[in-house]
Amino acid sequence: MEEKPIREREDGEMTEEITRAYSFSTVGPRNTKKTLRASIERAQQLDIGYIVVASSSGRTAFQLKDLSDELGYDGQLVAVTHHTGYSEAGVNKLMEEDRARLLEGGFTVLTATHALSSISRSYRMKFGGIDLLEAVAEAFRRFSQGVKAAIECAIMAADAGAVPVEGDIIAIAGTGKGADSAIVIRAANQNRFFDLKVREIIAMPR
Repeated sequence: MEEKPIREREDGEMTEEITRAYSFSTVGPRNTKKTLRASIERAQQLDIGYIVVASSSGRTAFQLKDLSDELGYDGQLVAVTHHTGYSEAGVNKLMEEDRARLLEGGFTVLTATHALSSISRSYRMKFGGIDLLEAVAEAFRRFSQGVKAAIECAIMAADAGAVPVEGDIIAIAGTGKGADSAIVIRAANQNRFFDLKVREIIAMPR
């Protein structure tokens, strides 16, 4: 069945539709191509102009770019990296030459403090326990690690002004490497978190 965009009727009510969502039997990078393709196709169906992807090394972002070109998607692509020092103090996993390639390819490349960990992670690692931010992150992980990261990247991109907060975007992330989760989301700035709305699940592991 061909999927059609949600349309608003004259009385202001939204029409219903049947959509396809991938439910993967395993997590991880083996699902990357299907997740990226489904995300681009959904962006085209809904006329969504921004796709945000978590990409620590740049590999997933490059795949997104290749598929976007193949499918004729001309919206803005945003790559969100790990914060500098995520694995090693003062070091970012995205090599400078790959960052330059992404920028040359039209990406907005964002490196920032992770919205759902921040300084609180240092306190947890030193003293143990958990604070509100990490409790929220764990709640999102009940869907999948990728859904949690996709929501986090949407907030980070909104805080950087890289995506709008008045319209829907698509956010993509994964478990470890690659991509296995994608959502349609109304992004929000971190200080307006309760304006954030997850609209649809495009893909996620079971």
